[in-house]
Amino acid sequence: MNREIVVSVSVRAVGYDEESSTLEVEFCDSSIYKYSGVPADVYSGFMDSMGLNQEKTDLKYFAQNIKGRYSQKTVRRPRLNLFKSVLDT
Repeated sequence: MNREIVVSVSVRAVGYDEESSTLEVEFCDSSIYKYSGVPADVYSGFMDSMGLNQEKTDLKYFAQNIKGRYSQKTVRRPRLNLFKSVLDT
């Protein structure tokens, strides 16, 4: 899946396949996770939350609307442990 580079302090790139409703997220720690069954509006909301801000709105949106709500597959494990608390909760 092709991923689009995003402006974020915690997310490096995001890809979305509308046909299969699959979201792929690459974090700045080099980990990549794939989420199945993600509606287009959730993907759009996630993309809208991106930005360089101290509130980390992208991670908050991810934690509230994606993590734990959709089937997750690890594509690549993290090389650093920067976001362990968000991804492991």
